[in-house]
Amino acid sequence: MQRQPLLVVTIDTEEEGLWSDSFRERGNTCENIKELPRVQAIFEKHSVVATYLVDYPVATDDPAIAMLSGFQDGVGVEIGAHLHPWCNPPFATLPPELQRSEARTFAHRLPVEIQREKLRALRDRIAEVFQRAPTSYRAGRWGFDATTIPILEELGFSVDSSVFPLSWERVDGGPDFSSASLEPYRLNAEDACKSGDCSLMEVPMSALVTGRLGQTVERLARPLGPARGLRRALELLGYRSLRPELWGPEDLRRVADAVVSRGVPVFNVMFHSSVCLPGATPYAKDATDVARFCSRVDDLLEYVLAVHGARSVALSTVPQILALENAQH
Repeated sequence: MQRQPLLVVTIDTEEEGLWSDSFRERGNTCENIKELPRVQAIFEKHSVVATYLVDYPVATDDPAIAMLSGFQDGVGVEIGAHLHPWCNPPFATLPPELQRSEARTFAHRLPVEIQREKLRALRDRIAEVFQRAPTSYRAGRWGFDATTIPILEELGFSVDSSVFPLSWERVDGGPDFSSASLEPYRLNAEDACKSGDCSLMEVPMSALVTGRLGQTVERLARPLGPARGLRRALELLGYRSLRPELWGPEDLRRVADAVVSRGVPVFNVMFHSSVCLPGATPYAKDATDVARFCSRVDDLLEYVLAVHGARSVALSTVPQILALENAQH
């Protein structure tokens, strides 16, 4: 019997400064959070659980806290963590090679102790203002590798969603997920976890090459890594993701169909909170773009729920649900 796919909706809930490449420590604004009721209404329309992955500026902004707390008072909302290391205390002095490099914006490039202290500060702040410690996580700018895994375990996280299959950042210090799997998996205990089996699960972004030859293209592309021109070639061949801020309804449906046809158990829909504020991101330059984005979200959720019979869940519950389903099968 075919298992019922799970649907997680993960929102990087953050300040606007990222999109101006300013990477400021302080003085960041969170005006976009005021616009979130528009998408929250879509989630409630479809009885969809939203996982808001919150960063430090949002967790210290009183209006943003009030808005997200109001969502929590309803049903179907999870608050997770999202680390932007450049605006998350403590602001320790970085090694000279990182101080003036864009690498400092990727958490996995920081010394392990600085990573740990920043993640601890973020976890503690979220627990204080939202009355519950977060257990789900995504790194800002996808800045994740094995160095972060034992820290997340130590701090009580159970799920990471920082891996973006077949993607990479070519800038200094950026992550490389060119060979990453689409399937959820337990993170590598031998490489990254000091004690026994790793309890942390990775729930990657839903990103793949659509079309009849999609898996063949992926198999050929993975050994090439982040080769120049490969990203553009993959997009021309059908590489897409469940990101309604980037792709239109037909592309999103094709990704959803491919996820199911490959037997992947989780749809991972992702977007940035700031896409809801006109002009705050390259993805929505005006109110018309925001309306178009909201329509895409509405269409995608209806499609995966009605056509593919998905079950909407919080990101943090995925490991337990998959473990139970695997035991039953």
